[in-house]
Amino acid sequence: MDLGVKPSSRWKNIPLQPTVWTRFRSIKEELERKGKRVIGLYDGDVVLFGHSNPPLSEILAQAAWEGWHMYPSSTTWQSQLRETIAEFERSYRGVKYKVEDVILTPGVSGCYRLLHNTLLDPGDELLALEPAHYLWGPSSYMYCFDSKIVTSGCDEANDWEPDLDELRAAMSEKTKGIILDHPNNPTGAIHSDNALKQIVSIAGEYDIPIISDEIYGLITYDGAEAKSMPTLAGDVPVIVLSSMSKRFMKPGWRVGYMCLHDPQGKMEEYSKILRKVALIYGHATSNIATPILVAATRAFRRSLAGLQSEFRDVGGVESTETDFEEREMLRNLQRRRDFTWRRLNEIEEVRCTKPKASLYAFPHVEAIDDSWKTTEEFILELLKEEGIMFAPGNLFGKSGVGHFRTLLTPNLEILEEAYNRLEGFLKRHTH
Repeated sequence: MDLGVKPSSRWKNIPLQPTVWTRFRSIKEELERKGKRVIGLYDGDVVLFGHSNPPLSEILAQAAWEGWHMYPSSTTWQSQLRETIAEFERSYRGVKYKVEDVILTPGVSGCYRLLHNTLLDPGDELLALEPAHYLWGPSSYMYCFDSKIVTSGCDEANDWEPDLDELRAAMSEKTKGIILDHPNNPTGAIHSDNALKQIVSIAGEYDIPIISDEIYGLITYDGAEAKSMPTLAGDVPVIVLSSMSKRFMKPGWRVGYMCLHDPQGKMEEYSKILRKVALIYGHATSNIATPILVAATRAFRRSLAGLQSEFRDVGGVESTETDFEEREMLRNLQRRRDFTWRRLNEIEEVRCTKPKASLYAFPHVEAIDDSWKTTEEFILELLKEEGIMFAPGNLFGKSGVGHFRTLLTPNLEILEEAYNRLEGFLKRHTH
């Protein structure tokens, strides 16, 4: 008799060995226990490097003191937050949504979980432009759906513009959607209007939605604008994802949302299911704590209030003193972007495309192919010798081989020390 508790068959294909990232984190922690100082330039948590937005913390504390501790469903704060997000997207991103087109989730990861659960059947495919954070994190549990991710590359020599011929060749009758990280994580690229319009055209031909992760849409440099995908999509359905984790500097609040752009009702049947599943107890919106719903609503209203007084242009968006912290973060990030791009390109064996947005740069180390067997081997040896930890580029797709993702969030002193160590390491190992 075969005794014992058996796991669900939907997880039968999940690899049980630790992931690359888990192994690297364990090695980092072991080095730190032994007293080695490690500079971690891998985690996109803005709070870790001092970007904290204190006024929003005060708003949350006030919400708690006011006594908002009941179930979210006992209040109107979910609907108030959805209404405020719709107005925020209209004012800041130029897209009109009905309140019912805004769905709350615990972070953008909650958006993906909801989308995967409602969109995919066994054998279905999602097509993702790479390199992309989606391939590292949100797609990592696709085993349980018996579905898979198909990728299409971007051209590093052309500011990481999408390879549209490759994208078209990757499409099939199994493709259920096209996924964009835009602006891109890890490259910081903003794709041209022409490329985005051609992606819209391809999605329209196959009658599938575009899923556009726009979490960095308001973190841009040199006055660049990262257009929200619905502004270019016409009647092609788009599902926009965003959250409070980056611009608002509150990743731990776990406030994410998706907005449905579907002017001709092509997603009507799917949208009904999506909304229904989002309301299932414990799945999505009920996982955002009531005090945070209150604080998030007031935080979005605070940003909207800023647009109604004296305007200043920051990161392509007009802004005022009510978003001082957001503007200050953008100023600091731009200085650090400038330094990072310049300093990395000064290092022999390293070349880096200039990020136009996001919190990251994605340099290529030309020596990896000659001196190390894999990108991961390079990252691991650098960690052990120099105490610097970057994210291996291959985690973001096959086009990331030979690259690493670094951060723009630390102060200049930390960045300078890290890249000096990197330069010394490469000189020792490549000459």
